[in-house]
Amino acid sequence: GQPPLSTFRTLSVDVSDVNDNKPEFSQNPMELYLTENNIPGNSIFCVSASDKDLGDNAAVHYHLVREESSQMKITAF
Repeated sequence: GQPPLSTFRTLSVDVSDVNDNKPEFSQNPMELYLTENNIPGNSIFCVSASDKDLGDNAAVHYHLVREESSQMKITAF
């Protein structure tokens, strides 16, 4: 039926680093399964990374960027 009751998505993560050591994710690649009946707006997963640099250079910041040309649609069902 429509909409489909299951789907598969691949998300790519671009990592930007400005110093010696690149951030390393605790799981790479990361695979997750979402259960049904999630509350809209709730967190669905977490990522964790560390950087072997020192001080401020070891800080890891995350943000999501959605490209205007993105074909990925987010569907609630």
